[in-house]
Amino acid sequence: MMTFRKLAAASAGKLIRAYLQENTPETRPHEQPVSGAFLDSGGRLTSYYTGRDSRGTWRPDIPASIAAAMGIDPLRPPRDADLERLFEAKRADTGEGWSQQQRKISAYDLTVAPHKSVTLAAEFAQSPAEAAMIWNAIDRANDAAMRYVARELGWARKGHGGEEGAEAGAVAWASFRHNTARPTLQVQDGQTGVTYLADMPVAGDPHAHIHNSLFNLVVTGDGRVGSLDTKRLNDRVHEFGAYFQARLADELRRLGIDVGYDGREEAVLVRAVPPEAVEAFSKSRRQTIDFAKGFAKRQGLDWASLSAERKFGILSVSGLAARKKKYNGTNEREIWREEADAIGWTHVTALTNAKSPALTDDERFEQAYAYVARHLAREFETAAVLAHDKLRTLAARSLIGTGIAGGIHDIDRVVDLVERRGIKVGREHAAIMVGMVDEKVSITNSAQVRIERTLADRARARAMDRSGALTPEALKAAINNSGIDFDGREQGHGAAQKAAIYALGTGGALSILTGPAGAGKTTLLKPLVAAYRADTRLSPTGREVIGLSTGWKQADALADADIERTVALSPFLRSAEEGRIELSRNTVLVIDEISQV
Repeated sequence: MMTFRKLAAASAGKLIRAYLQENTPETRPHEQPVSGAFLDSGGRLTSYYTGRDSRGTWRPDIPASIAAAMGIDPLRPPRDADLERLFEAKRADTGEGWSQQQRKISAYDLTVAPHKSVTLAAEFAQSPAEAAMIWNAIDRANDAAMRYVARELGWARKGHGGEEGAEAGAVAWASFRHNTARPTLQVQDGQTGVTYLADMPVAGDPHAHIHNSLFNLVVTGDGRVGSLDTKRLNDRVHEFGAYFQARLADELRRLGIDVGYDGREEAVLVRAVPPEAVEAFSKSRRQTIDFAKGFAKRQGLDWASLSAERKFGILSVSGLAARKKKYNGTNEREIWREEADAIGWTHVTALTNAKSPALTDDERFEQAYAYVARHLAREFETAAVLAHDKLRTLAARSLIGTGIAGGIHDIDRVVDLVERRGIKVGREHAAIMVGMVDEKVSITNSAQVRIERTLADRARARAMDRSGALTPEALKAAINNSGIDFDGREQGHGAAQKAAIYALGTGGALSILTGPAGAGKTTLLKPLVAAYRADTRLSPTGREVIGLSTGWKQADALADADIERTVALSPFLRSAEEGRIELSRNTVLVIDEISQV
């Protein structure tokens, strides 16, 4: 999985740095600078290869051009002062801006996380060597995913808004490896300042994840400095996360670990870790900020107006009250092992020398195609049009199970296969159709197009059927008896509502009214409902009016228009199919929010 957050250049860099480093102190007593490089007794090397270096590491092969633009020495670990300036979109060495172009966003925090079973396999490994191998696998998959992100977003736009195109360039990121999930709170700097994230100082659950700070900086081949092309980051972040999972699956297979899909078939899991253990260590440790607010109040302080630094300080103290009695800030692993004993789980090893079936490329892509076809058909059950990026995400997820030997090109090949073959939708084979919707590449299928054309033909025929239309005289009488002064409404609004009443009432068997929120649709429905009830041409008791919407709350709101019978759409359709609701030409359906239907 992958998530992302924007880091504002106007933020306090030291607070962002502290969160990403989990407040780990900078002191490194075993490191001595020698001839521009660092010697280490082994602590940093071990920390890196076990994925525990929350102090941060630069991109392994950071290009010299962007290192120079950032003002960093890529041979040295990130220093606090370096990161704090970079998170404010400033050079690490001088504190000057990266370029003349001012940036609102300094970086994007792209966070990848493996399935909980992968974390537990590493955390409860019987030897440090086994734990290191699993953490190495996570690191390599993360590195591959970030290179994919860099390839797609590392384009410096030319001209105003990119009107002159874009040019590929070098990008950089710093990675922060975390192995624990703690309750996270949002802390605002005063009442109007920037909002920061803070971890509550309580015992967390095992949860491996890596924060990648992708700096909003691109350096082209000719030395031009631009910003990342992030227009489609939100659309493709799931694809990047799926690519991470596929690469991680391959890395774990190489170690001889038996892997499979999680329940939603979106992530790779380690089968040696039972579901009971995953559930036990996935509980939500929800904490509230009431401890901190209460502490501040007792000190005579107003929590809302305090600076972010003061709030962080109070959280570190008041959070003690929320800790488990046994937790002292350094013994989380001891607590985890006690919890494992409590559920009777003893982990032996994930390195079972499992052998994965040797598949040819044709076999891999056949399996991948079947996965995508199945999931895409399920997506089309509730959506007529999907973003093309959804297809790419499913293609990447399909490769979790088959292997992704060809890297990014495998995704392209699976997408091409699905687009050429089509999929089965319901009982018919449907072609995949690619086009532009709202300036985005989207997909639909030929079965959906046929349904929509059929619906359009039927809707057109019903709209022309005026056999059940109300007369203008009946509508005028209902308006007069409603007690609503449409003529007295300002700026012709009442006249527009009256026009809508006549258009709907005298229209065909299918009529649709569109209008913004607050336009008074409920108000104009009242005379219409009354006129239908008074229409005795088909029944001496008048017309039956039923109010519908996608949800019960929205349907019940139609009672304000004097509709006595309101039903949510799904149960209404079931009742109609089972004959529990009798529908006839005397029935009038008022369907609210039809665009959602």
